[in-house]
Amino acid sequence: AVVSTQSTGSEELQQTTETLEHTTAQLAVTKEQISELKSDMETQSRSHQLQLADHVAKSEELSEELLRASTSHEAALSRLNTELRGVHQELRDSQGVVDELNKECERLYGKVNVNEVTMENLLDERKLLQKSVLESEERINRLGQENARLLSDLEKTRTTLNEIAQEHSHLLYLQEKKNNRKWEDDSEAENCKSCSKEFGVSLRRHHCRNCGGIFCDNCSKGRSATPSSKARVRVCGPCFLELNPR
Repeated sequence: AVVSTQSTGSEELQQTTETLEHTTAQLAVTKEQISELKSDMETQSRSHQLQLADHVAKSEELSEELLRASTSHEAALSRLNTELRGVHQELRDSQGVVDELNKECERLYGKVNVNEVTMENLLDERKLLQKSVLESEERINRLGQENARLLSDLEKTRTTLNEIAQEHSHLLYLQEKKNNRKWEDDSEAENCKSCSKEFGVSLRRHHCRNCGGIFCDNCSKGRSATPSSKARVRVCGPCFLELNPR
């Protein structure tokens, strides 16, 4: 689940980055269009101003000519007035073009502002996603450390349980062995339980104080403390090894 969260956060960050790059490219194109439109508008404005200056000059010339020939040239005056109206119409048309260019410029500026806001939102979203990814990575690291610690504790617990199981098995073995032991009667033992030598006047019987068996002196030379005696007492060879493991 943590890995899935990290993968989803990385995919969202990649998608946001691609959207941001696309929006930035669109913004650059829009700014270039505005620059071209502004240049065209300035060129057309200068052209219209030149035309206007030219028309004004013509208008002044026509007005002077009209004044000179006002009494004898009614037809010329009408023509001049017509031309003057045409000039004014061209001026109005030129102003209309300028107004349209201004409106288009304002629209493009509005579009640029919208794109800038969108880009700022995407940048904020990208920062949030980056923060989320970093927090997810830190959480994964913490979980990994905790998992390693738990695995170490589990391994230690398994080792301890194995040691306890071995000790329990050994104790069960000793308990079973102890339960099966009995103090052997002298009359029942004719031979040493270890070397099988026959007991007699020269070969006396000796009890092992741990298992209760009867052995000759040579086979019961060991001395050791037993579960029933803290003092060192006679024990047979096998019991001595059992009671005194190396």
